[in-house]
Amino acid sequence: MVLTAILVDDDYPVIRYLSQSVSWKELGIELIGCYSNGLEAWESTQRNFPDIVITDIGMPKMNGLEMLEKFSKVNPQLRAVILSCHNEFVYAQQAMKLKVSDYVLKESLNVEQLQHLLRNISVDLSEEKSRAQEVMMYMQKESLNRSALKEKLLKDTLYQLTWTKEAWLKHAQINGVVLDARYYVPLVVSVDRMSEVARSRKMNDYTIAFAVENVLQEVLDSMHRSVIFHHNNELVILVCCDEPAKERQLLYYSVSKAMKAIKEYLKISVTCFIGREASGPEELRKVLLPMLKEFSQRFYLEESKLHAFEKSTFSSEDMYEEYASFFSKLNDNLAMNLPDQLEVVVQEWAAWVGANRFNPGDVKEWVLQLLMDLQMKTKVTLQVQQSHSEEKLYDVVNGIHTMEHLQSWIIQYLIELSGKLSILSVRSKRTEVIRAQQYVIQHVTEKLTLEDMAGYLNLNSSYFSRLFKRETNQNFIEYVNRVKLQKAKQLLQQSNKTVEEISDYLGYANKSYFIKLFKREIGMTPSEYTSWN
Repeated sequence: MVLTAILVDDDYPVIRYLSQSVSWKELGIELIGCYSNGLEAWESTQRNFPDIVITDIGMPKMNGLEMLEKFSKVNPQLRAVILSCHNEFVYAQQAMKLKVSDYVLKESLNVEQLQHLLRNISVDLSEEKSRAQEVMMYMQKESLNRSALKEKLLKDTLYQLTWTKEAWLKHAQINGVVLDARYYVPLVVSVDRMSEVARSRKMNDYTIAFAVENVLQEVLDSMHRSVIFHHNNELVILVCCDEPAKERQLLYYSVSKAMKAIKEYLKISVTCFIGREASGPEELRKVLLPMLKEFSQRFYLEESKLHAFEKSTFSSEDMYEEYASFFSKLNDNLAMNLPDQLEVVVQEWAAWVGANRFNPGDVKEWVLQLLMDLQMKTKVTLQVQQSHSEEKLYDVVNGIHTMEHLQSWIIQYLIELSGKLSILSVRSKRTEVIRAQQYVIQHVTEKLTLEDMAGYLNLNSSYFSRLFKRETNQNFIEYVNRVKLQKAKQLLQQSNKTVEEISDYLGYANKSYFIKLFKREIGMTPSEYTSWN
């Protein structure tokens, strides 16, 4: 189990010394950030709270004790080591209240002492996390067992074609589910953009669905008699009732309330589909199967809303009549690095698709063709590898179930591609600058200096520096770092390399320097970028 740590001190030499001298990897700890004050540390780690904080006390904006108090409220398992110049009892007393593991005076600090402290913290915290994980696994196992029985009941309901209502009710009762009622109103709740939520939260699909189920159950239990089932990554709700017309009116209110609560407390958006009522298993089967299997029926519906599920019809018109026009517009805006215009064109395309209601399968096929053509043109123009393989693009696009999601994903994809082109494209007419930029792109993992580059081009280093700056409006090292950081973003998204491994791979001898550059250029640390993406 790898733990995470941050260093917080307004004394930069201390930060540099500890980040380089402590054997973090050997201790099983990943140093995910170095900060100059408590406020910066607190704001920068909101998406990835550290396990261990090593901090000074006296700092501008927010001192170490104030910062630790905030961290302790959101992470009761937090461990902290205070490094301070203050040899006063009152500070030590405050630190003890915050469960600080140790209080060390800087004047007596040595690396061996700190490593010994961190080793003890690592062992203690790992054991505590393991115990907590065991309890969580036990609770999830119990929940899984209950859910598994209900899931089997739902599958039997959908596929046991010979069941009478009496046999169905008896089977449900054996599995601990009470379904005795005249009618059943079925609902399907789907987490919007589940793959993105799972990746950003670092949670599996079941855990997310389980959290959503808890909120739904709490709201619905106060107004209805209902049973919630898991089905793949979705939730199926059967509301038991005697007067479906009255129940349906109340359902619109209670489900809307539950959806609002899910968004407020879990920060998760869900879409809900309500079907027509059924009196028994045979009718339920006819209503529920299309709701669960025919994703194309949901394609043009708005996310984060409650919809009455209805059969949709789609146009059989040929989408490719407008292909050349949209490809030309997008390609031109990519070439000129105009992200705002790219968004306008995609919105125009989405409005055209929605107005014509093309078959969702045809829409996805059209998008895949467009993206592969744009990637191929990028590869030929810049001699760089495609950012996504055809197989990966196919999986991503076909895993998107709504036009709304597809539109926002395309915009994000094209803006990222535009950003890469703006960094990697060669605009200078001078052969020396073109050769230099191409060399950097092809040798991005090597350590590249101004002097070495000038030598490669047989130019004086001062002359080459002025020439590159004049032609590109940035100095050579700035360009090298931008290309390297673009590669770093790709590795963080598409590989399992650690921040330290990526730093070494890209030729940075100092991991802290790499993190500092990344944050300055991207606006967040590498670890935060990974969590965000």
